[in-house]
Amino acid sequence: MFWADKLLEGRTGDELINDAWTPSGMVHMGSIKGPVMHDILFQILKKQGKNVKFIYGFDDADPLDGLPPGLEKTHSKYMGVPIHLVPSPDGKGSFAEFFGIKLKKILDALGMKPELYRTSTHYKDGTYDKSIKFVLDNAVSIRKVYEEIYDKKLSEDWFPLQVICPKCGKLGTTKVTAWDGKEVTFICKEDLVKWAKGCGFSGKMSPFKGNSKMPYKVEWAAKWWTYKVTIEGAGKDHASAGGTYDVAVKVLKDVFKKKPPFKFTYEFFLSEGRKMSSSKGVGLNGEELLEILSPQIVRFLMIKTPPNQAVEFNPRSRDIIPRIYDDYQQAQTKGDVNHRAFELSQIGKEEKVPEIRFSTLAQWVQMPNMQERISKEGFEKWAKYAKIWIEKYALESEKFLIQEKLPDAANNLSEKQKEFLRKVLSSIKEGLDPEEFQKNLYEWAKELGLSSREAFSAIYLSFLGKDHGPKAGWLILSLDMDFVKKRLRQSSK
Repeated sequence: MFWADKLLEGRTGDELINDAWTPSGMVHMGSIKGPVMHDILFQILKKQGKNVKFIYGFDDADPLDGLPPGLEKTHSKYMGVPIHLVPSPDGKGSFAEFFGIKLKKILDALGMKPELYRTSTHYKDGTYDKSIKFVLDNAVSIRKVYEEIYDKKLSEDWFPLQVICPKCGKLGTTKVTAWDGKEVTFICKEDLVKWAKGCGFSGKMSPFKGNSKMPYKVEWAAKWWTYKVTIEGAGKDHASAGGTYDVAVKVLKDVFKKKPPFKFTYEFFLSEGRKMSSSKGVGLNGEELLEILSPQIVRFLMIKTPPNQAVEFNPRSRDIIPRIYDDYQQAQTKGDVNHRAFELSQIGKEEKVPEIRFSTLAQWVQMPNMQERISKEGFEKWAKYAKIWIEKYALESEKFLIQEKLPDAANNLSEKQKEFLRKVLSSIKEGLDPEEFQKNLYEWAKELGLSSREAFSAIYLSFLGKDHGPKAGWLILSLDMDFVKKRLRQSSK
């Protein structure tokens, strides 16, 4: 049984699925895994006729605590400020909007339409006010949760809330020290964190209507309580023992006195054994991924492996991109081990999958005069991905370029190889079928006592300057006939 069907087996009642992301940097491809997996669960429940809702949050009330490369000079002064109040890198809108728009475009491209929300908006409009009052009233109980999980005593003036300093605008540097039921007492400390410096201002203020923010672990529990979430997964970094998820669950159970949502944990995408991170230059971001994989295949990649298995994905490795296309093509067949993943990868109506292998198409896009054949066969959609893969990620062994002049390497052909090329020259003409011509090349090599490797390398060395390449029959017939004849005459002298 497919992992998503198994997870949902036996569930009853209304369902609310939640997921969220902090829009403070580029969307690396691993960040897409969460929303895709949650969307798959939503689609399954929806098809079952369940009353189900999928909401997706942009956690833009978080303080800026790190910067993408290149923004240190312009944005260091905003460290500690809520990201929805930090200026955008391009000067248009906010920091959170700049990166949030990128993810929104990716979600749209992948056919996902969750109900989107911004935590900053829900803080401002009072959606979380009830939660804020509750956690402040129950600060002692929340302290106890932290102390039990981390085995560390907290001071009696620790409260599960931070306010936006009315003087410097920072959130990450403030500490709430008291609560009187209407207002909190706070101080903006210079040395509260290492990544931002507070201004030293202190005072009292209302924590409601967007003036404050709960710590993420408490906020997570508050979200479950506020929205009545029934299903939410978490990445391995959050879901490890004693991690964010465990704290949120314990706060929900011990303080809010509510049952936690159904949990599933998903592993990372790895690049050469390292967790992907756009800020560290490890792996691809979501926009780059959609340049080389169709939206359906991105979804397929995200879900075909069970969530608890890490996936190594380096687009520059020899065959990983061609292989994922091959797997997807095979998965359209009912009974294939990945057929259910194929079904759930579709966006709207099931797409017609090209029959040609991606590796072959990657060769075709490099051949002159093959565009007409690609268009005639309806392969344009995948051809654009193949072209970008060749240009940006494929190994040099996968690339070939027709040489304008006879390559020096062709000067060392054996007499039998030259005889083979003369046979090709005498047989070449317009209108030949590539597959039939390919078979003839094998037969002519056999007749002359040449191995297929010796025969085909004679062609490749003559046209490409290397001893390997795509199907020789297709290569020759994709070229201008006069050019082919001239080159064969030159190399067979």
